[in-house]
Amino acid sequence: MMARGDDRLTPDERRVLIRGTLYRIVGTPVVAILGLANTALIAHETGSAVFGLVSLVATITLLVPFADLGIGATVLSAGSRLQGNRDDPGTADVVRRAYRVLFAVAAVMVAVALTVMALDGWTVLVGISSGPSDRWAITVAACLFAFTIPAGLGLRILIGIGRIPAATVIQMSCPAVALVITLALYASGANEIWYAVSALGGLLAGQILGTVLALRSSGLGWSAFARVSASNTGTRLLAGSGWLFVVGAGTAVGLQSGRILLAHLSTPAEVSEYAVMAQIYGVVWSVISTAGLAYWPVFVKRQAAAEETIRMWWRLTAVFAVCAAAAAAGMAVLGPWAADVLSGGQIRVPTVLALTFGLLMVAQAVHFPASVLLVIPGEARWQALWTVAMAAIGVGLGGVVAGPSGAVGVVCAAALGVYLAHVVPDLLWVPRLVRRRVAAGGDRARWQGEPRRSDLQVRRGSRWRSRRRLHRRAG
Repeated sequence: MMARGDDRLTPDERRVLIRGTLYRIVGTPVVAILGLANTALIAHETGSAVFGLVSLVATITLLVPFADLGIGATVLSAGSRLQGNRDDPGTADVVRRAYRVLFAVAAVMVAVALTVMALDGWTVLVGISSGPSDRWAITVAACLFAFTIPAGLGLRILIGIGRIPAATVIQMSCPAVALVITLALYASGANEIWYAVSALGGLLAGQILGTVLALRSSGLGWSAFARVSASNTGTRLLAGSGWLFVVGAGTAVGLQSGRILLAHLSTPAEVSEYAVMAQIYGVVWSVISTAGLAYWPVFVKRQAAAEETIRMWWRLTAVFAVCAAAAAAGMAVLGPWAADVLSGGQIRVPTVLALTFGLLMVAQAVHFPASVLLVIPGEARWQALWTVAMAAIGVGLGGVVAGPSGAVGVVCAAALGVYLAHVVPDLLWVPRLVRRRVAAGGDRARWQGEPRRSDLQVRRGSRWRSRRRLHRRAG
């Protein structure tokens, strides 16, 4: 390993980054082909109008990625400390508490889904209906999504411990499972709306596999589901996850609410155009985000090296901007053709819509390095406040333009929100925030290194030290 504070990647870090990104690049055509086959079959069976509803339900994980309450991000940071320190009880307890909390969240979401089904309220929430089968199919999809919340921690652990290539392969296997489920639904002659469960079923299957591999590779095993050790009971093991929850929620609202706005304020055709282009966008974005996530544990390990971290952040931001600009140009040229192939000629995507998605990609790519750098509580709070502003711009402006401008309008609104509330503040303030770590002392950077003590433990420790001082004086 290189000396701490070096602004260059270590050989191990470079190997993980390169392999993970190459796996994603090589696997992207495979994923694209699987996605093409899956989407083409669903679009052929459902038609343009119902396809928008199926896509809306199937992409619920994009609309609500914040359901893990920001805990997934905290677990990713904890996973970075598991390497070479697997017996650390504090780090293991972070994972244990995360699983216990998210299993409770999943149970609540299942209960809510069943309640909405009993009240026949899915049409009101979704804004589109395809028939009486909606209540059953959407409920099953919602329950599958609920189970993905705790199951998703496995991939976070894999990324944290440096097993990014394995995490990438597992993520790419999800479309294959989804296609198998789609073929099974096709063979059984299922109602159109039931195709909404295939993507979520494939995701859950991949996440379960990732969890098994993560618990074995990290050395946690079944102990990950045990109780938190007595020494850490009452401590803030998930410190900072609240602000990261706000970041996830605001990001989802600002970037993924376009489907909802179009479903309520525009036409089913606009929803379908948005859905197809968003799927193409997701394939391209997956390559950039894979490379970006590899830097999360890199930045965690360099929290005390401010200047080196800043130089690394500047370089990474510049590289991401160039790569995203090239990808955006490719999307503008090839996006409409790919959408035509993807939908079997049933959905036509205008070039201007592909171009606006490209502009959104550049904005997200420039911001992504800062999002994986600023994860300690104070910095996460700063991220959260600007993310709320981004969501307000995206949704507020999107609601105004969704009717007259359709899909192009809501994507432009989302992109403008990212540029104004993420890109500009990042370029102005990120270096200043990172330098504050050193100025503020070790407490800010130490929050992920050791669990914070509760107020009761602090008071007990203070009384114990006072008694020792009195005893020494008496002696």
